[in-house]
Amino acid sequence: MGRRTVPLIALLSIGVLTSNLPVARASEVSHARIVRLSYAQGAVEFSGADSADDSSVPGQPATAGWQKAIVNTPVREGMSLATGEGRAEVEFESGALAWISSNTVLEFPQLALADGAKLTQLVVRQGTASFEVKSGKHDSFFVRAGGAQILVPGSARFRVDVFGDGTSITVLRGAVEVDAGEKPQRVDSKSTLTLHNVSPDNFALSASPAKDGWDRWVADRGRAVDNARYDSSAYMDSGVGYGMADLSFYGGWLTLPGYGYVWQPWGAGSGWFPFFSGYWNNFGPFGPTWISYEPWGWLPYHYGGWILSPFYGWVWAPGGFGAWSPATVAWLQTPVGIGWVPLAPKDAPGRAPANLAHGVVTNTATGMAAQLPNSMLAASSLSSVRVAGAWQNDPELARVSKQALAAVRASPPGSPRLAMAGAIASAWHPEAAERMPAGPAPRLARAASFQGTIPRYRPPTGISAGQSSPSRSGSGGWSPPAGSAMGSSSVRSAGSGGDGSHGSAAGGSGGAHGGGGGKP
Repeated sequence: MGRRTVPLIALLSIGVLTSNLPVARASEVSHARIVRLSYAQGAVEFSGADSADDSSVPGQPATAGWQKAIVNTPVREGMSLATGEGRAEVEFESGALAWISSNTVLEFPQLALADGAKLTQLVVRQGTASFEVKSGKHDSFFVRAGGAQILVPGSARFRVDVFGDGTSITVLRGAVEVDAGEKPQRVDSKSTLTLHNVSPDNFALSASPAKDGWDRWVADRGRAVDNARYDSSAYMDSGVGYGMADLSFYGGWLTLPGYGYVWQPWGAGSGWFPFFSGYWNNFGPFGPTWISYEPWGWLPYHYGGWILSPFYGWVWAPGGFGAWSPATVAWLQTPVGIGWVPLAPKDAPGRAPANLAHGVVTNTATGMAAQLPNSMLAASSLSSVRVAGAWQNDPELARVSKQALAAVRASPPGSPRLAMAGAIASAWHPEAAERMPAGPAPRLARAASFQGTIPRYRPPTGISAGQSSPSRSGSGGWSPPAGSAMGSSSVRSAGSGGDGSHGSAAGGSGGAHGGGGGKP
């Protein structure tokens, strides 16, 4: 465990933002895990563990402030996600996935490490959620839904529907063990276990009903993510699953002497700059954490480093996968406020950041706390920039963290602020939730009526060097912000397409490195 945190502590000592508030205990950080909100459509909010007060009731949602959740929001132990008229997806480091249907509350009471094993405990308070679990040999993955405790001993895909008075668990692939009475009950593929919360030992096991709209959407989304991850794995061996698919969905790979394979997002032409389109939020012991508006902005902003190539422009070099960083940046003091630049792969202690001469992103402490737009420092002011040292020792940066926490704590506690006509409030008042209908294998009607599919992800078919990358704006995927200076660049791409939601993409066609169908 200690060996895993050494890189974080070493980086802090040279003044680069990586982890830890000054008050954080080493044990807290060494056991902390971060997973990712990888898809969000419609009304999605999160409640942060950092803002929970001492009046929180064990086993109940924390009385924390609720904030709008966007793709790339880090999720850590103690947080909750809630959907209104929307849906969401969470990616785990192992590649496991959780999909949250509309009017659903999912809590994360445990995301921890124990001697290298990942310990995951989730709670579905209400609604419909599906899970794709890929656990390591010593990992554990538990889901509590109503009166049922669900253990996933291996790999499995399953769905839970939590009513006000009961729960149904449907296994689509693999098997799970459900502890709902005197002894665990194994539920195999194509089977559904139904139980009432007041008497969980009185359960019924039956054949699963036909797949509905929600099941089909989950299957399409899971297939697209798996295929896109496989495509990206040809160019990098990260040891993590989250964020891999987005590299295929939103960019391509090229070879850079001295670095090997590097990645570039579509639209990264002249005028585009890493760590510009996004905002800072505070996540407990990790301090200011970058949340990118760019749907691919997970791996490239929390691992590795950025290089400004004279031939290709900005490219990302994978690396540093031993420890998650809240932002791979160096903090600066500028004449107009706080500044930051992306770290380069070969940056070293005691030296100015290699990317300092290429531009500096700035904001004021107040602007960062209020999540106002960032600015680029004028070139004439670069000579006045000073490397800030450890961020928590800089008064302006320390104030950002305090202001962010204060803003969250000022948010009304209790139910999310979503326009849900009381749907989410039923998580706090179970008697208001939908009653479980009679008959075998009941389903929540709202999830069953879900319509929509994800286009199938297709590996790239080849694009010659010098050609521009395919535009994403016509396919419903991410495109550069209106009015920006971002243009096309020459890049061997790795797929394209989208389903019209931030953080989601699949399908379409694009180019491949060397024209080899997505393989080097």
